[in-house]
Amino acid sequence: MMNNLFLTLSLSTLFSVCSIGQSDFVAIERELAYHCDVMVNAAEGRHREKAHEIFIKGMNDALLQKGSYQFPFDSLKWISKKMPDDKSFRIFTWEVKQSDNEYKYYGFMQWPDGKLLPLMDRFKEAEDIKDEEFTTNNWLGSVYYNLMEVNPSGGDKYYLLFGINRWSKTENVKLVDVLFFTKTGQPVFGKPVFRKSENKESDVFFNRLLFMYAADGYMTVNYNPGMEMIVFDNLIPKMSRIPGQGQTYVSDGSYVGYVWDKKHWNLVNKIATQVMETAPRPNPILDNRKGQKINGEQEKKSK
Repeated sequence: MMNNLFLTLSLSTLFSVCSIGQSDFVAIERELAYHCDVMVNAAEGRHREKAHEIFIKGMNDALLQKGSYQFPFDSLKWISKKMPDDKSFRIFTWEVKQSDNEYKYYGFMQWPDGKLLPLMDRFKEAEDIKDEEFTTNNWLGSVYYNLMEVNPSGGDKYYLLFGINRWSKTENVKLVDVLFFTKTGQPVFGKPVFRKSENKESDVFFNRLLFMYAADGYMTVNYNPGMEMIVFDNLIPKMSRIPGQGQTYVSDGSYVGYVWDKKHWNLVNKIATQVMETAPRPNPILDNRKGQKINGEQEKKSK
């Protein structure tokens, strides 16, 4: 049912847009916020699914309205809303809990001229994830918690997308994806900018960074502007505490990174731990999700 609905939404982006006032967007947002709340926080899966059907259709219709690009939709605090410094597009992403073992991911990309594209999650069907290019039709579904603009020396601008996917009951995935646009303006995910080894003479690169780790642990990945590096927890294999899971990956308390040389991101296997007490952490998107932030960390309980 959801796949058919998203196909309908993708076709609806071809239709002409209407013009409504900012006060109308406030009313639309209020209605969307109600269904967004239910799709995230309802205890019953069927209630979450029904609310999401209404929400995604309403969001699609709202974003097709003339003037919607200037409306922030700030009240929709259960979804991620990211826009680069150049304000050339914006991207909405969110997750819906299908069952105790599965989350599904959704999103839209919107442009100032009214163009709107849905993001179709095909993460679990993807192969050669670190080395392939993907489009909005086979998107690696994630909730993005950071977006940064990159301007290579002598190259075309691209964007880094930092996201999380609750892969299973026992494991999460974090990724740093690369978004660029073709000469015709089509979005593509994946670009060979991450050097695979510390050897700076190597010309072998990843299209994105991908990390799978224990769902009951933690793992941070983000850009540290002070260090001018992408910094993340070093992961090591360990037997899981979750019955039946087997081996998984957890942080060992040290950090690894990628440093920018104006053209590529170069691996740094060891970062001096005295530089910072913790790896950089993004602001949580879903502040009230039953004690858990969107970046996979547990909220601290007050004493």
